[in-house]
Amino acid sequence: MRLWKAKAERGSAWLIRLIVWLAKTVGRPFCRALLYPIVLYFVVTDAVATRASREFLSVAQGRRARWVDVFAHIHCFAATLLDRVYMAEGEFHRFEVTVEGDALVRDAVKAGKGCLLLGSHLGSFDLMMLANKALAHQPVSIMMHSDPRARVRRIAGIDDSASQVIQLGRPDSFLRAYDVLQQGGVVAALADRVDGAGASLEAAFFGRNASFPLGPHVLASRAGAPVLMCYGLYEGGSRYRVEFIDFGPAAAPGSRGAKLQPIIERYAKLLEQHARRYPKNWFNFYPFWAKQ
Repeated sequence: MRLWKAKAERGSAWLIRLIVWLAKTVGRPFCRALLYPIVLYFVVTDAVATRASREFLSVAQGRRARWVDVFAHIHCFAATLLDRVYMAEGEFHRFEVTVEGDALVRDAVKAGKGCLLLGSHLGSFDLMMLANKALAHQPVSIMMHSDPRARVRRIAGIDDSASQVIQLGRPDSFLRAYDVLQQGGVVAALADRVDGAGASLEAAFFGRNASFPLGPHVLASRAGAPVLMCYGLYEGGSRYRVEFIDFGPAAAPGSRGAKLQPIIERYAKLLEQHARRYPKNWFNFYPFWAKQ
C-alpha cells in the first residue's frame, strides 16, 4: 500500500505545482477554466489514481462509475488545491464557508478538557484547518508525517504558523500530543490511513473490510479528552462546509488492540455516512480496500 500511496503522491505533485503556479499568476476564474484540460490530462495519464477513483465511486454510488464520474472526482480534488493557495494567502473573502459544530470545540477548550479532532482524507484537512484559523479558533496541534505531506504543503504554500505540527514517527510524538490535550489544547489527527508499521484493525467500510490506524484512538483513551470528527468539504463553486461532530465516548483508559474494535467500527461508520453524502470529496487515490 505504501508503494501505491507513493505513486499517488508523485502523480499529484506535478498537478499541485502547476495549479499553484497558475493560481499565483492568473486570476481564479481563469484558473478554474484551465482545470478542465489539466484534469483531463491527469485522468488519461495517471492510471493509479483513475483506477482508485473508479473503484471508490462504484462502491459509494452503488453503480459502476463512468468516465465522467472519475473526471468530476479528480476535478473536485484539483479545485480544492487551487482554493487552498488562496486560503493560504488569507484571501477568505473569495469563499462562502459554512461552519457547523464549532461550539463543541470552544466548549471543550473553555472547560479545560482539550479536544481531539479525528480527520480524514474526505475533503481537505488543510482547508478545514485554514478555515478554523480564519475563524479565530484555538490554535491546533496537527499530528502529521513530514514527508510527503509536508512537501505537498510547502508546494501549496500553506502556512502552519497558527498550528504546531507534531511530526509522526518520532519517539516523543504520542507524548507531545498527550501533553497538549492534558493542558487543555486541541490536537488533530488523520485517522483513515494506515502508514508504516503502526497497529491497525479492520472494519466494514461500504460493506468491505478496510484497515484503520489505532494510534489516534489509543491517544484518546489515554488522554480522556472529548473526541470530535471533523471535515472540510467542498460543495462546488466557492462554497465550503466545515463540520465538527461529536464522536461519542472514547475507549476506556488503557484500551489497546482488539479492545478498540468497537471504536474503529464507529469511526468507519461515521466516515462512510459522510463519504456517501460527498463521494467526490474522497481524496484517497489508492486502492483503499487493499490488504495493508
